[in-house]
Amino acid sequence: MDSAEATSLIHRYCNTADERAFNRFYREQAEKLWRFLVARGCDRELAYDLVAEAFSRFIQVVCRDPSSPKALLYRIAINLHIDHLRRKKPAQDIDTLAEPAGEGPDLEQLVHTRQILSTLGESEQNLLLMRYWVGMTYREIAEVLERPEGTIRRQSMELLRQLQARWGEEP
Repeated sequence: MDSAEATSLIHRYCNTADERAFNRFYREQAEKLWRFLVARGCDRELAYDLVAEAFSRFIQVVCRDPSSPKALLYRIAINLHIDHLRRKKPAQDIDTLAEPAGEGPDLEQLVHTRQILSTLGESEQNLLLMRYWVGMTYREIAEVLERPEGTIRRQSMELLRQLQARWGEEP
């Protein structure tokens, strides 16, 4: 689902209370948002909780300005994760994570991804996770991170070059 379709669904929901439109938006975004949060370092259960909380907060505010619903949803989720990290003790070491029970990303791939991303700042991690783990477009990422699309495109290419130089051919 591209940004225009997401915006259209949320406009329909806000203007006509069309629950089917919201449910479609939810079905399209919930798993992607969960995968993004897991890749950011949430355990599976916390990611489910944060997705639920993000949608709960999203539905309360989206109709005030439904122009960029995916960006709003991801900003809410990122802020919830940051708040969680501030309240809790340091994040669990990635080597001690339990293997997912047939759901979501492969544990070995996830651990490798986290090791590589840990060499970057949070903003750069979010950019790469949104682009290559979740599959968001440069425009969608620009909306979430509130930066120009061209900047996101350049940063993404530069980060990939840096990671390839640092980690070899398989970033």
